[in-house]
Amino acid sequence: MTDSFSSRPLRVIVAEDEILTRLAVADELRDNGFDVREASNADEALRALNDVKAQVDALFTDIDMPGPMNGLELALQARQCQPRLGVLVTSGMHAVPDDFVLSRSQFVAKPYNISEIPLIIQSLVTI
Repeated sequence: MTDSFSSRPLRVIVAEDEILTRLAVADELRDNGFDVREASNADEALRALNDVKAQVDALFTDIDMPGPMNGLELALQARQCQPRLGVLVTSGMHAVPDDFVLSRSQFVAKPYNISEIPLIIQSLVTI
């Protein structure tokens, strides 16, 4: 999907430690015209966010990931770098705590309908 303000594809970082899930989400987004970077943990996602020379539009992140930082902490740090970043948080084990409030964000419980992910991300970046 393209950004309504330009003709470039929307840029998304997919941070998911389960490789099959990450590949499926990334492929679904690519099939729908998104520019996707993949990360297997929060540190990789932050490096990808900083490595991309242009604006990243959205972050798709699982809550549970290996390493010292979970997906919620990743979302908060990513927002410090890019305040208008759309954030889609997912988990099969946890819900987003009540005190975790970000504008332009949404929680989707696993299992989710993968075909809905591009539409959700599109809605988060066009708010």
